[in-house]
Amino acid sequence: MDFFNANMKVFLIAALSLYLLGWLFYLLKKKTPGHVLFICGWMVNMLIFSLNWIFSGAPPFGSMYHVLVFLGLCFFPLHIILRRRGDSGWTSAYFAFASALPLTGALFFDIDLPWRRMPALQSAWFVPHVTSYMVSYALATIAFSMMSVKFFRILAFHEKELRRYDEDAWQIIRMAFPFMTFGLLSGALWAEDAWGMYWSWDPKEIWALITWGLYLIFLHCRLAKAWRKYSDIAHVLAFAALLTTFILVNLLPRLSSALHSYA
Repeated sequence: MDFFNANMKVFLIAALSLYLLGWLFYLLKKKTPGHVLFICGWMVNMLIFSLNWIFSGAPPFGSMYHVLVFLGLCFFPLHIILRRRGDSGWTSAYFAFASALPLTGALFFDIDLPWRRMPALQSAWFVPHVTSYMVSYALATIAFSMMSVKFFRILAFHEKELRRYDEDAWQIIRMAFPFMTFGLLSGALWAEDAWGMYWSWDPKEIWALITWGLYLIFLHCRLAKAWRKYSDIAHVLAFAALLTTFILVNLLPRLSSALHSYA
């Protein structure tokens, strides 16, 4: 099994390398090789996810390694959907680069392929809950990266593009928010199914609610002209809360979540 785990890390490095190469070609305005490398990276990512599923014998969402692999898988299909909805393709570099980030993180977690679902995870809500959250997190990552680049554009005095960054980030968060809302609600239904209570004020539940609330405030700031000047602040706070929910709650002992320790 150690030999197999080592090979899985080789696959991870191959997938994230292809994603990064695709990103570089997009930056060089060479879209065709960028697309090819992005697709190849996604196919290797899909191979890793499929092997995780085969060796787990269940949907592989039970550890940070599993979830990060799946998160890396989400960006390419979302990119295709957004392009069909009218995106001209200029966001391709963001999606390619973002795909590599979770796979980089996955390298630092135990692979632990022979995983079995604990009783709490044997719920019909388990897969929809995790999937909806990963989709929302992927979209939120793209939106935040656009906002970050916008600030560099401000410093470089590229003011003509600022409205495009703002509008696209706003539209992506609008797309992400229903998935985040479903993730929160399905988590409550899952908790009732598994533990007999919809809400337990577990640290991860609290931070998930804070994240949802901050993104709701961001959406309100964008819609209300009087509040629009605060939208960037709300966006930064919301994404910081998202990172706390997804990463810090799992890693920091003081924030560790007893009911969500499997994640």
